[in-house]
Amino acid sequence: MLEKKCILFLYGEGRYDSSVMAVKEYIEAKGDSYVVAISDKELYPFYRYKLAFYAYRFLSRGCAWLNNLHLSFNTIWNKINVSKSKKECKEIVEPNGGLKGLMYSWTEQYRRIRNILLRYTPEVVVCSTPKLLRDTAKACDKAKLKNIDICGLVTDYCLDARFVNYKANRYFVQNSDVKERLVSLGIDEEKIDVTGTPISNASKEKFDRTQVLEELGIKNDRLNIAIVGGRYGQSAVRSVFTSLAELENDINIIVLSGGNNGLIKYCELITKNRKIEDKVFVVEDIDKFAKIYTIADILVTSPTASISYEAMYHNNNVILCNGGDTIENRNSHYLATNQLALLGRNNDELVASISKIMSDNEFADEMKYAQNEFVVPDCDKILGEILTKIAEDNSNNKKAEAEQAKNKSTEKLAELDALEDGSNNVEQIVQEEKENIDG
Repeated sequence: MLEKKCILFLYGEGRYDSSVMAVKEYIEAKGDSYVVAISDKELYPFYRYKLAFYAYRFLSRGCAWLNNLHLSFNTIWNKINVSKSKKECKEIVEPNGGLKGLMYSWTEQYRRIRNILLRYTPEVVVCSTPKLLRDTAKACDKAKLKNIDICGLVTDYCLDARFVNYKANRYFVQNSDVKERLVSLGIDEEKIDVTGTPISNASKEKFDRTQVLEELGIKNDRLNIAIVGGRYGQSAVRSVFTSLAELENDINIIVLSGGNNGLIKYCELITKNRKIEDKVFVVEDIDKFAKIYTIADILVTSPTASISYEAMYHNNNVILCNGGDTIENRNSHYLATNQLALLGRNNDELVASISKIMSDNEFADEMKYAQNEFVVPDCDKILGEILTKIAEDNSNNKKAEAEQAKNKSTEKLAELDALEDGSNNVEQIVQEEKENIDG
């Protein structure tokens, strides 16, 4: 199996993993490449990963302003230095000097990635987070590996400036605006491909609406408003649910709890107090997430790239609640500006957006048309084909270099043999002359 071309995916656990798995699924189905997918949970020391996980959860849910400050600082830092040469910019992206550079080298944060690269010798490495991209570039340099393309996969609708890395060979981005932003920050345009957001075949699956409603115990013909919180947990869902519970409209409120006991109890409490048991349906678990898209007339979700893209693929009326950081809120702004979704960041916006969809059929049709124009259904196939082609080219280059090295070794051996034969001939002539003199 390892004789095949190797494509390595490095992704963030619970962040951008669905797009990586969609492309992995497509390439494996082709069968001509060996695919390895490793999460950052496996790459970094456990204590460090857990610390980063809890820090991320705290920043995105409980202290978003601090997370926004961090992201904004990175964006401003890149803007200030965009006019500098690429050599100088490399120092910004990858710390080499000072205390930060010393700590980076001493702790060898890239060590496990380097060992993985030496183990699998991949032709292509695709990184879904800025840190993985930075550490992979560092690891390739340390291991002196050639014919490996280091690629960044950017699935957000707006660019996280931390992705800028001048040692990356390729970028696969969500849309042309992200591409333009990378170009403005000094990345060569030829290195950037617009591929959309890959989604899995399971997420594309269509279901019979009547059967799904029956499965969930919904036996009426009301408008279905589904709430999906994404990775921001129950805080976003609670806020949306409370607002919807106050509406007097004849609707069904479908909450995907993901088995969160705290959220389930909260919904039950509000439902009982408001006496709306007939319109609230809490779904603790569902075998296929695409079933929610099938029954949702309106989908209220956090502005995560994968869920919003999947919802647009299914032509849902999408309302975006408040995100956990600047990147997510910029995603919301991008989708709303391009009439791909509506905003529901607070109670007033949420109610206004629902009213807009319910009362203005023409607007809802226009939004669905814009979604059809925006979504690329076969993103996984497009990206998979590009990666397979890169892997094939790099594999051929490796074989050519190996053959060239083999030919050089053969020539050297031939030269040594010739010198040895020549030396033997000289000795024979000297011996014959000695015999003639003695005679």
